[in-house]
Amino acid sequence: MRLKDKIVLVTGGGSGLGREMGLLFASEGATVGVNDVRPESAQNVATEITRAGGVARPFVADVSNSAAVKKMFAEFLAAFGTIDVLVNNAGIGRTRETGGEVELLGTIDLTDDDWHKMIATHLDATFYCTREALKVMIPKGAGHIINQGSIAGTAGLPFVSNYCAAKAGIIGFTKSVALEVAKFGVVVNAIAPGFIDTPMTAPMTAEAREWVISNTPIGRFGEPRDIAAAALYLASDDAKFMIGQVISPNGGWTTA
Repeated sequence: MRLKDKIVLVTGGGSGLGREMGLLFASEGATVGVNDVRPESAQNVATEITRAGGVARPFVADVSNSAAVKKMFAEFLAAFGTIDVLVNNAGIGRTRETGGEVELLGTIDLTDDDWHKMIATHLDATFYCTREALKVMIPKGAGHIINQGSIAGTAGLPFVSNYCAAKAGIIGFTKSVALEVAKFGVVVNAIAPGFIDTPMTAPMTAEAREWVISNTPIGRFGEPRDIAAAALYLASDDAKFMIGQVISPNGGWTTA
């Protein structure tokens, strides 16, 4: 088992990529803290892991809130005593609930709230959780942090400039922190997924999905397991020479 006896926290772990990571990590021997802002989602995944023979516990918190993150980490450390792996996965694909298909917004149409909510949910949350994890990892001289970027942050996408900015910020943050903490035995990297079949991409129009498929050389959306497998590698000791890197399972969308 590649993560035997490791203590892991996955933010946004109640669905999609976070759920898949939690399940895979638990199957590899990790104890998993499942964070989500939705109590039922966090509990459902923790229960799913437990029923599969793993060990998991839900932690409900809005990670875009600094005080909520500090409280969550206090509860997490009280429960498990340490943290070995942090996956900063929490995120949103849109800032307005339309009840239907994704509404494409040009930059000129974005409100202040559209901008700040997106940045807070992705970039602020990554900072808050990383800061708390480093308070444990640096003194003990070990740890892995995996940040969720996107091809939106490496190649850019139209009509989601706030999302692209947030993901590009996460990638820059990853590279900086990785250089700061490598000497303490803490490994920090990022994943930049392409388009993956998850609840976040489910509202895309048929036309948008066809556009994605036609521009992806492999000819399909990725599966959550494709990203979880990359995260497992980055969480393991096999990745100890990977410092500040961005790996991008994207089906050939971009090779930059």
